[in-house]
Amino acid sequence: MTIEERVLVAGAGPVGLTAAANLVRNGIPVTVLEAGPRLSEESRASTFHPPTLDMLDRLGAAKPLIAQGLIAPQFQYRTKQQGLLAQFDFGAIGDVTGHPYRVQAEQSKLTRVLYDQLREDPAFELLFDSPVQDVTQHASGVEIAIERNGRIEVKTAE
Repeated sequence: MTIEERVLVAGAGPVGLTAAANLVRNGIPVTVLEAGPRLSEESRASTFHPPTLDMLDRLGAAKPLIAQGLIAPQFQYRTKQQGLLAQFDFGAIGDVTGHPYRVQAEQSKLTRVLYDQLREDPAFELLFDSPVQDVTQHASGVEIAIERNGRIEVKTAE
């Protein structure tokens, strides 16, 4: 068992890597534990809204993500029978966001942008093929069991 002086994050998806990027940006070392052998290439959610883009901008990730996506300055509700029911122009909120639009881009594009920005930072570590098997909370910290190379490793973080 090893005691970590790093935050442990389970999963290198968009949420895990965004959390890691925020922590590293604030000087907190992070180890991300990813069950798979590489970053996922699955296309799950694909819409990034203005508040998310503003947050990603503070991490330096919005611009490269936007470059890989499609900008949608308007949002429409439609039905086959009635056609256009309503339309929202994101320009109406341009005074409260730096990104008055939505961006259509697969989550896998965001994870690659974040990973490319983080991977050379000594405060960041990503362990592939490391599924979390168990988590136990204690008064002084947490104990995490991960499977690595066919063995169970226990890490303790305080």
